[in-house]
Amino acid sequence: MAWYVENPVERALTVTTLVPTMILGGTTAFTMYGPSLMKKAENDALAFIGSDGEIRGAQFEQASRYYRSTYNSPLMSDMQLARAIAVAY
Repeated sequence: MAWYVENPVERALTVTTLVPTMILGGTTAFTMYGPSLMKKAENDALAFIGSDGEIRGAQFEQASRYYRSTYNSPLMSDMQLARAIAVAY
């Protein structure tokens, strides 16, 4: 192995320091990705609203998929999501 700690105390300290740091970094990156994705989808959301759901741009589609995979039920409809994106971002 390239990296192995034999001392059990040092190993415990490494794990208790490294694991929370990785979890915090991952969740921070995940929460920062969502708002920027929604902001990019604003124009597509406006097109979706204006066309009464006929035009589904790539950015809005990506934001919709992100929303559906991230949040639990009850979820907004696509029109509600488009309106929320248009108003909030």
